[in-house]
Amino acid sequence: MVPSVQSYYDQLAPTYDHNRFGNSYGRYLHWQEENILKRYLSPPEHDQVLDLACGTGRFMHHCSVGLDLSPEMIAVARRKFPEKDFTVANALRTPFTEDSFDAIISFHLLMHLQPEDLRAFCAEGYRLLRHGGRLIFDLPSAERRTLLRRRQNHWHGANAFTHADVTEVLGDRWRILTTRGIAVFPVHRIPRRLRPTLRSLDSWLGKTPLARAASYRVYVIEKI
Repeated sequence: MVPSVQSYYDQLAPTYDHNRFGNSYGRYLHWQEENILKRYLSPPEHDQVLDLACGTGRFMHHCSVGLDLSPEMIAVARRKFPEKDFTVANALRTPFTEDSFDAIISFHLLMHLQPEDLRAFCAEGYRLLRHGGRLIFDLPSAERRTLLRRRQNHWHGANAFTHADVTEVLGDRWRILTTRGIAVFPVHRIPRRLRPTLRSLDSWLGKTPLARAASYRVYVIEKI
């Protein structure tokens, strides 16, 4: 039986930081994601920034509020950032009032949802953001999976999206400011000793048309 997303992450919470991002693979991804946030987010002391699916608080130094479905992940995040506000709730149905935030970030969430949930995710982001606010999120690349003929089972990363899928959902309510590819190289096949050297090149390739063939794409979009 496949566990629910909540119970899965409740179990992972105590060791998540070490097991997921304490290794060379996790650091490789985190370095690229962190650089995107530094580029497209204002300092948190000037804005209200929400992290949807904040997990253990990996990006809470950029944010003022964190939300996650897993109480155990939130408990870890609270210990790391006692000065921040946290809420346990569903990212598609948050308890916040409309126009509450200047920016929203969300990493490694959409991979766990159903493909049709992208529309609900963007609708909730639109509701929560102020005019001109930015939504920064990542999703698995369908182009990459087609290229590798990769099939997924169960819920973890089972869905993927083409760029056309995303633009169709965004419609005329959002402006795409940029897209970035994450993990253009097959990181798991690169020797560990070479990963720190190649990540800058990987990041550069993620700014080229090869971004669509990366493992993940990051979208920076603005509420119109």
